[in-house]
Amino acid sequence: MNRDRRLRDLSDDHHQALVLARRATRAAAGDGTAAPRVWNEVVHRFHGELAPHFAIEERLLLPAVEQHGGADLAARTRNEHAELRRLVVEDRQDVSTRLHRFGALLRDHVRFEERVLFGFIQERVGDAALDLVADACEDRRPAATSICRTTQS
Repeated sequence: MNRDRRLRDLSDDHHQALVLARRATRAAAGDGTAAPRVWNEVVHRFHGELAPHFAIEERLLLPAVEQHGGADLAARTRNEHAELRRLVVEDRQDVSTRLHRFGALLRDHVRFEERVLFGFIQERVGDAALDLVADACEDRRPAATSICRTTQS
């Protein structure tokens, strides 16, 4: 399915999130020397890129998903966002364990959103919600820490 142009910025975010997830899981599987540095990158990018991305989805997309019969999809998305936040903010396991758990969950979460949630949105959610998402991503573009389009410069 072709991605609606109004979801492309979020899909671009997902691509960058998959790159981060891969870095995290590789560092977790390594000899441990890179793990602290990669964890610091994860924390920095979580706050600067992923958290704003989650906010757009939670504020604009998920209410529309719920209104169109996708309460279970919205609940899963919120739960996974919350677990990713918890791993970054509260989890005190060793760094390699955190990296592995974060990387695996982020990878699975992005795949769910791309393969299931966004398909549902394109088929069932109206133009008004999609227009709001596009505007929100456009508003994020100039910010230096924004994931939307910053990776294409």
